[in-house]
Amino acid sequence: MLRLTNATIDDTLKPAIEWINGKPVQKLMPTDFHAFIQAAFLRALYTWAKITTGGRGRVGAEWRFRTPPNSYNTDSVVPDVAYLASYFDLPKAERRYPAVPPDIIVEVRSPGDDETEIAEKRDFYLWWGVKLVIIADPERRTVETQETNDDVSYLNERDTLTSKTFPALTISLHEIFAELDEPD
Repeated sequence: MLRLTNATIDDTLKPAIEWINGKPVQKLMPTDFHAFIQAAFLRALYTWAKITTGGRGRVGAEWRFRTPPNSYNTDSVVPDVAYLASYFDLPKAERRYPAVPPDIIVEVRSPGDDETEIAEKRDFYLWWGVKLVIIADPERRTVETQETNDDVSYLNERDTLTSKTFPALTISLHEIFAELDEPD
């Protein structure tokens, strides 16, 4: 159980519960496409982090992060994929539910996602200090990236995801979305 300022959340519930604008919202049950794209981004970020940081940062899926009190009425968030460069700089007791923003998050859209909630969550991540927000849409095979409030990129499966903040990061979206293709 995770004790937050507004309530106690059973952190074993699947799918996870997040706080958005002061109310608990259970994440939608992911589809197969959601799971495949989440796994593809997890692999890509894990490989990049191992090569560029020598394993100092950590990449995880469905990792709960505690947020600052009274921030957008949100006590915790559970990104689909998160990269935290400072993982080993945190005391061991704080690593399970870090109270610092991840450096990179990936949210994978599911059918039925509420556009307002996605926009609010993206805005919160940027306000909190997440350096790169990636929102992937498996159905449309598109990705939206944002590094600042004014720096939005819209990409499709023919593009390569790059970052000004993380110059060594390059992710082939063709390879990401190829996870959805039928085998030959």
